[in-house]
Amino acid sequence: MGQVVGVNKVKFKSLQDDWLMSEVEIATGRNTLSGAVSERFIENVRVRLYLGFKNADVDGGIDYYSSSVTALILERGDKNTIRFFIPGKEMKMNRYSKPEYYYAEITVNGSPIKPQSRALSSKFQSEDSLKNFIKKAKVGSSKNLGVLMPSYLTPLSIVGSDPDAPVYFRNNN
Repeated sequence: MGQVVGVNKVKFKSLQDDWLMSEVEIATGRNTLSGAVSERFIENVRVRLYLGFKNADVDGGIDYYSSSVTALILERGDKNTIRFFIPGKEMKMNRYSKPEYYYAEITVNGSPIKPQSRALSSKFQSEDSLKNFIKKAKVGSSKNLGVLMPSYLTPLSIVGSDPDAPVYFRNNN
């Protein structure tokens, strides 16, 4: 099976009032999945972003955040940008600038897409180190639930027009 959806890049930017914007740019290829209605369209694409900030004041020395969105439908050739935000006061309180570790996980109809180097921090030296990070992030991010938020839950004054965003399936995550 080819990559039906892939990560082009993940980048981070500080915004007004110290908000952190995380951008995951994804590209859509030909839908070769079994049971696909069309090769041109891909439905139910979930992007989960895991972040890890160095912090000597927390157990294990890493403070974890995670959030996810699900795009309803993407079309072949689309380049969509998924944006997540952390409030500036959270960033200032913890004296964070950019995450030390990150991974943008993609699933299509619940099936994971193989991790690509462009989807993860260069700090990961092996597949095992990535798996360990994900395991720790799933547990550790529970204390920061809701802090890393998708664009549709972020104040409009911070998000702006949200160009290149897909149509999201809106749920409470």
